[in-house]
Amino acid sequence: MLTNTEYGARLLRFAGSLVDDTLAPLGVTLGTRERLSIYRNNVRLNRIAALTDAFANVVQLVGLDYFQALARAYVDRTPAFSANLHDDGIGLPAFIRGFGPAGDLPYLGDVAEADWLLHRAYFADDAAAVESAALVELGPERFAASSIRFMPSVGLVRSRRWPIADILHMHAGGASASLDAGPQSVLIWREGYQARWQAVTDMEATALAMLVAGRTIQEAFARTGADAGSLLTQLFAHRLVVAIEEAL
Repeated sequence: MLTNTEYGARLLRFAGSLVDDTLAPLGVTLGTRERLSIYRNNVRLNRIAALTDAFANVVQLVGLDYFQALARAYVDRTPAFSANLHDDGIGLPAFIRGFGPAGDLPYLGDVAEADWLLHRAYFADDAAAVESAALVELGPERFAASSIRFMPSVGLVRSRRWPIADILHMHAGGASASLDAGPQSVLIWREGYQARWQAVTDMEATALAMLVAGRTIQEAFARTGADAGSLLTQLFAHRLVVAIEEAL
């Protein structure tokens, strides 16, 4: 009988053989080794299909054939991050930024990052939002000195150069995006059963990044100059805050 360690080693070797044709599980004969290519190809096709579903805006930008070729290169060079196909695209934005054939589409990595966070938002866990009564109980001074925790679905994309909000809007049926419009940022979350996004200003994006990092509300808005009333109203209206944490 195999020990847990031996069983685990064999399982890892089998999993490795599904992505690396130089490996073969223990006990596989020469006569059956070639049949592993069927499973190996199915693994690749399933990963590519999952990536195609997750990166809808990128697919729309480059076309299905181009994207599937890109996804195949990613799959061939990048081991799966988990057994869950929904996790597989986490490394694709960075891969695209370093992928030579995509060099003439320098904004593609930022669009892929937005796609990934939209995908992640859709599958994120639910959590109970903070009710307005909690704000009344704290009062203005205690609230300002507190930090906030966001819904698991919340994400922020900040492009250093490209108008990603305009690109997303264009793909939703809006006007054509001009790549000369400059850098933009978007806040992403899930509302009900739909992933949503909203353009935010650079000051708002900086404040949001500070809040996500655990800085106090007062510090985030004092240092950025963002309109606290406007942004906080939106965060609580969309029920994106799960906790208000006072400093110890």
